[in-house]
Amino acid sequence: MIMAGSGAAKCGFIVLDALALLLLMIPVAVFRLPGVDLPVFMRGFFCNDQSLMYPYNDSSIPSTVLYSVGIALPLITIILTELVIFTYRKRQDADYLPPDTMNKCCGGMTIPPLLYNLLKYATFFLFGTLITQITFDVANNSVGRLRPHFFSVCQPDWNAANCSDGYLDFYVTDDVCTGTDEHRIYEARRSFPSGHAALSVYFMLFLALYLQKRWTWRDTTYLRPLIQFVTLMLAVYTCFSRISDYKHHWSDVLGGAIIGAIIATGVVRGMINPARTRRNSDAGGYSHDLVFMEMNPRSKHKNDAGFM
Repeated sequence: MIMAGSGAAKCGFIVLDALALLLLMIPVAVFRLPGVDLPVFMRGFFCNDQSLMYPYNDSSIPSTVLYSVGIALPLITIILTELVIFTYRKRQDADYLPPDTMNKCCGGMTIPPLLYNLLKYATFFLFGTLITQITFDVANNSVGRLRPHFFSVCQPDWNAANCSDGYLDFYVTDDVCTGTDEHRIYEARRSFPSGHAALSVYFMLFLALYLQKRWTWRDTTYLRPLIQFVTLMLAVYTCFSRISDYKHHWSDVLGGAIIGAIIATGVVRGMINPARTRRNSDAGGYSHDLVFMEMNPRSKHKNDAGFM
């Protein structure tokens, strides 16, 4: 995230933020090393647990689609939105009010306001994505809850599990899987929380909240709510598909959605720059660095900054 400041301190903050993002990428990459499955909690099961007897199905929303659409859609929207604001409404937006002395970088170089805002919102979005990824990865391996299709991929040896007619409620703790796909069995032990639910809710709720903060002009009445509704429905559909595909229990999806919603809300709130807010407020300008208003020439309240 790009921090406010000046001179050497500003340069140092930028370096620290870049290092923080790089450090967050390390655990995300470790969890996805080819051929490496990190230790997962070996949770047992009851012989007659019907919640684990569902068939294995392919995902309606593959991970490639989730990441490509979930990352590209917010970034493209941010680029288009900031271009429109900078081109047509920069006189009404606190981020583009001259003089912009907050964008000094290392060596006194000034970052153009448009590029500055694009980088700011994109890095905040990336930061939240990494936090969400790490959160559900760690939780998956720590909890070790079995997926609804666990029996289908594990193919337990019922004799070794001692699951005879008289022991249907016996709790099996040994590894009795006979399935040949070891990675699929490993993933079948990582059900809570749902990663698809966490990421889809984070992606789409971040986008909806970003639009709520940046699209505040009144030229259109229904365009912003329509886009927000569509994006949120994409997240809802993704969540429901994880249940209908037997990839997760409903509580796994609910837990993932809550994680994504909390992180998205926190990240969007963090995009507010307190220093700029105080400066604009003290100068008689706008009191929020993310909100810009469509000024009414007939309004009885005059704009102290002189912008119409």
